[in-house]
Amino acid sequence: MRRAVDFKAKAHIFKNTAFMLKCSFKSAPIATILIYLAYISENVYYAVVFNVMFLQTALSIIEGNGTFKEFAIKIGLIVFGKLAVDLFGYIVFHPVREKYEIKYEGYINRLIFEKAQQVELACYETPEFFDNYNRATWVIEKGAYKRIIEGSAWTLGSIVSIIFLVMYLYELDPLLLVIVICPVIVMLFRIKRNGVEFEKEKEMTPFERQKDYTKRTVLLKDFAKEIKTTDIFTVVKRRFKEATDNNIKAINKYGWKIAMLELFSDFFGEVIPVAGGFGYGCYRLIVREDLPISDFSVLISAITNCRNKLNQLAFYFTMQQKHCLWVQNLREFLAYEPKITGGEIEPGEFESLEFKNVSFCYSGNKKNTLSNVSFKINKGESIAVVGHNGAGKTTLSKLMMRLYDVNEGEILYNGINIKEYDLLKYREKFASVFQDYRIFAMTVAENVLIKEVDDSNIDLAKKALKQSGVYDKICSLDEKENTILTREFDEEGVLLSGGESQKVTIARMFAKDFDLAILDEPSSALDPIAESKMYDSLMEGTKNKTVIYISHRLSSATRSDNILVFANGELIEQGNHEELMTLDGEYCKMFTLQASGYREEESGNEE
Repeated sequence: MRRAVDFKAKAHIFKNTAFMLKCSFKSAPIATILIYLAYISENVYYAVVFNVMFLQTALSIIEGNGTFKEFAIKIGLIVFGKLAVDLFGYIVFHPVREKYEIKYEGYINRLIFEKAQQVELACYETPEFFDNYNRATWVIEKGAYKRIIEGSAWTLGSIVSIIFLVMYLYELDPLLLVIVICPVIVMLFRIKRNGVEFEKEKEMTPFERQKDYTKRTVLLKDFAKEIKTTDIFTVVKRRFKEATDNNIKAINKYGWKIAMLELFSDFFGEVIPVAGGFGYGCYRLIVREDLPISDFSVLISAITNCRNKLNQLAFYFTMQQKHCLWVQNLREFLAYEPKITGGEIEPGEFESLEFKNVSFCYSGNKKNTLSNVSFKINKGESIAVVGHNGAGKTTLSKLMMRLYDVNEGEILYNGINIKEYDLLKYREKFASVFQDYRIFAMTVAENVLIKEVDDSNIDLAKKALKQSGVYDKICSLDEKENTILTREFDEEGVLLSGGESQKVTIARMFAKDFDLAILDEPSSALDPIAESKMYDSLMEGTKNKTVIYISHRLSSATRSDNILVFANGELIEQGNHEELMTLDGEYCKMFTLQASGYREEESGNEE
């Protein structure tokens, strides 16, 4: 299987180069054309005009074939040509190429980011996805795109130069064309070397990712307290050492093969062409005496330049082949078809959401996270989903928003299976606050609106901050809603407390026009008093809206129209607070236990 994949990747060298050229012309068409012209003109000028024609002109004067005036004119044109080629090259290879690289990197990264946004959430839970993602970014990180574009431009320039040089050598002696065979052999050795190199890098990918994870663990604030107060750093260092040792094993495994292939490619690329070409020239000059010294000198120069160009051509072709293997990774990543796709129906105004005999199991797990779950939510209801950790509550919200698809049963929106709806427009019906919320290194307003902020929407951000209960805190900051959060990119950035950060994420819900709101543990970072105030604000701000509260804390349950009680992935009780307390089941036990805990906490505070 691996050999078949490698062969397929090699066979696509021209397709992959064409793909990169297509991206290049889309991102910076003029710069791409200029880069090609610069490489072609530089190749032809130095290989043919300067190194062969200049020498031929000088020697012809020595042998009396022409006047000094003719020589001076030719030399003047050659010098002028050099100035023109160099000036053009300096312009292209500095300001033009620098701007080109920025545009091209931006274009490729946008392709990768857009695809990463499309893939289903399950992909982020598999090491294979991260390995594929890392390999896709090699095109940028390892500079493959530059080498492919510039390599193909240089290759084209070399081909034009070689055509002129071969024509000249053919005029001197057709037997000299034997040196063309050597670069072909070099090319075969280097193609083989690239395959071995690719296998080595492929084997090292998961260990490189493990090393990168270790670096992030040491540097990120999220892990700082645990690392400084526990002995977990010992484990982190051990993992880093294991990854390094495994990389060394991979290098040892493939290193000798790569070294031997390099040796043979250098032998056929350097020794044989020089010894053979020069030896044959000397044979004709000394033994056969049918080659003038001027022609011999030009022959040596032509052989040297042709040999260099052919070797460069072999080098760039094999480099192209290697980098095209990386492009193959990128193309395969971009070609990935998400398993969760939408239909064509546009969802209308929300009326109901129904689970019918829904079961779900995460990939790789043997036991269902949810089993045979059925319930219905109607417009305007407030629903509390409660249960102990691991009961399946968060999975429920992910299925509602179609971040995963059910394994059995179906979910109906307004009586129609949610798979029939346009995916993005369906998800737009929801506002969500997840328990593993994230604050971005952006302004407060951008964190609330989750998009560009301008005069037309800044008031919406302020209103949402007021509704979430954090506006007074934001107003106390120097830049107010324009304050940068976190200090990742700005030393003046502000670090909010856990509760304040959570309120900022809750403000995202108030800033969105939604039909259903899903709040997954929205009060996990708040104390009981702040939690109560937050729920009062939520109830006020979501009047006539359908709201689903997911929590193991039952503050929201007493205020909800309907309570769904989960245990071990099953819906075991359903009803309002009074009904479930009367039932004296699992909910009653949970509520009584939590209530006694709050009373003890209040008693302790009074003392």
